[in-house]
Amino acid sequence: MTDSSASDNPAGIPPLKAPPATFEFLVQTLFTQALMAFGRVPNPITQQSLKNLDTARHFIDTLEMLGKKTAGNLEQDEQRLLDEVLHQLRMTYMQEQSASGPDGPTLPVEGLESEA
Repeated sequence: MTDSSASDNPAGIPPLKAPPATFEFLVQTLFTQALMAFGRVPNPITQQSLKNLDTARHFIDTLEMLGKKTAGNLEQDEQRLLDEVLHQLRMTYMQEQSASGPDGPTLPVEGLESEA
């Protein structure tokens, strides 16, 4: 990475400092992206709320994969955050699925895990 120079920022506004790279930040980022895909949070760039359940499902699947890959290696607070985020997203997905009618995306009975 390179540092920004003063010429990159002519208005004199100091560059934003990146947040620390933590497990919590990663989970919160994926959670926010899923909420945007559900249309619950507007896109910060366009200020529009668009619903895309396939994209929301992708973020849920990504968080589930992250949970499987980190099983037994998380602090108690990290595991609780992941569990709570996944629960909330699964419930939101099920609400959106029932609202979209019988032609909407479906979930396996056990949850959102992909059928193998």
